[in-house]
Amino acid sequence: MAFVVIEKGNSRDVGKRFSLGEKAAVIGRTTAQNEPDVPLNDDYVSRRHAEIAFEQGRFVLRDLGSTNGTTLDDERLEPGQALALRHDSVVGIAVTGGSARVLLRFKVSPTVSTVRIEVDETAPLGWLHIDEATGEVWADGRPVALSRKEYDLIAFLSRRAGKLCTRDELIACVWPEALDPSGVSNAAIDQLVRRLRLKIEPDPERPVRLISRKGFGYLLV
Repeated sequence: MAFVVIEKGNSRDVGKRFSLGEKAAVIGRTTAQNEPDVPLNDDYVSRRHAEIAFEQGRFVLRDLGSTNGTTLDDERLEPGQALALRHDSVVGIAVTGGSARVLLRFKVSPTVSTVRIEVDETAPLGWLHIDEATGEVWADGRPVALSRKEYDLIAFLSRRAGKLCTRDELIACVWPEALDPSGVSNAAIDQLVRRLRLKIEPDPERPVRLISRKGFGYLLV
């Protein structure tokens, strides 16, 4: 089985995995009229931005004449150009300011085969419910009012529940507008985490849900 994992981009997208098969998979921006095989929530992504196709026994990446371009392992593709994908190749979508706003990693597993696109969703946490269609969040059955950054943080962590997320991953997800990740200070991350804990933890001074691992990152349990 081959698949792509979204490693950088909108918080609603990061962590999602899409399996690849014999049918070409279109990567593009989600709109009311457009639902591509690999949907991305980013205004800089074209509706039909790129595709991954299985041709002559290998997977290839092709730019579909996108506005902001496509890269493969930092190599810019010309419109219509196709390049072969290798295990762990990095696909860049929508290049602005010299870097791609969305990153997808291509993986190949020899043990399973598939011929359709599917999304692997993280199992929900018992105390948390997120309605991504409306942006509403409930903790312990009660609605929680969150700022945009607080929502982006909890949505990202919930998709990777139980898994440690590094500060760089949090920055890429919650501050996608930051062209230079070093411009987002540790203090800004810590303050955002503290504000979110005040709203979701039974005792914010003794967090048991949003856990930190000093020097590594955070996880939601």
